[in-house]
Amino acid sequence: RDRGTGLPWTLRLTVATQTAKAIAYLHSAMNPPIYHRDIKSTNILLDYDFNSKVADFGLSRLGMTETSHISTAPQGTPGYLDPQYHQCFHLSDKSDVYSFGVVLAEIITGLKVVDFTRPHTEINLAALAVDKIRSGCLDQIIDPILDLELDAWTLS
Repeated sequence: RDRGTGLPWTLRLTVATQTAKAIAYLHSAMNPPIYHRDIKSTNILLDYDFNSKVADFGLSRLGMTETSHISTAPQGTPGYLDPQYHQCFHLSDKSDVYSFGVVLAEIITGLKVVDFTRPHTEINLAALAVDKIRSGCLDQIIDPILDLELDAWTLS
């Protein structure tokens, strides 16, 4: 799909909120907690009323309630994988939260997570978003379908 097409901001915000609640449920309400390990946009399904459902638990692991992380070989999808988990082999709820942050960047920008047609420093969406946020230029990558005047309060 092209940037500037797709779901309106109100629906994107609803999908993001419902997905965040589902991830929080997995991490906080379940005992032991469940770490999904593959949070990505294609694993967030929408029903006919645009309610989001987190899917594909094939890589998920049960957490340990008495420790902050479990040691395991990193698995997940490039572009969404938490760099700390990838480097240190420590899986925790923070790994899913990082991946969800990448999904949020997708929702806000309408850009692909990994895109080799972008300049070398912009291939990875997470790195691109962090760079634009640090330089105060986030508006340069916000999806053109979003009305910055109307939707600015939810983007700040």
